[in-house]
Amino acid sequence: MVENINKIDVLAIGIHPDDIELACSGTILKHIDAGYKVGLLDLSRGELGTRGNATIRTQEAMLSAKLMNASFRHQLNLKDGFFENNEDSIIEIIKIIRASKPRIILANAIEDRHPDHARASKLIQDACFYSGLIKIQTSFGGIEQSAWRPQSIYHYIQDYHLKPELIVDISKFMEKKMELILSFSS
Repeated sequence: MVENINKIDVLAIGIHPDDIELACSGTILKHIDAGYKVGLLDLSRGELGTRGNATIRTQEAMLSAKLMNASFRHQLNLKDGFFENNEDSIIEIIKIIRASKPRIILANAIEDRHPDHARASKLIQDACFYSGLIKIQTSFGGIEQSAWRPQSIYHYIQDYHLKPELIVDISKFMEKKMELILSFSS
């Protein structure tokens, strides 16, 4: 199934369905409130999570996307815990970047306690670069795509207490952020 992935300003990407909510949903809510269009991309369906399963976590993720008023939420089926930074994975991410043409990407932190987060960070960075190469040909929904490279990639902090380079005041959105996190009842 190909969702209606349209042009957006910001694409938030996480390896697991709840990464975005836990780490940067306040920033997303603030941007949506300011009139930015935001899309969400989960690289896996979180099937190795201790609680729930891929089906339940997908339902929770879609509910959260609706509650935050995201333009879309798309899920790839990279293998949770065992995904690789290879051509196939990069191409799948490129297709979403090119379809949505975001100026800004939000991605997992470069360092984190969870090994998937740092690996996903590098995978996302690579996909953003390769997405701008015209000789890499892709299509999405039967439509040939043009090269597109986001202007900026920002990495959100999720677990480690890293020193941030940029801080966004989300005080006004904390209550809603907590509602989004709690939509993951598993």
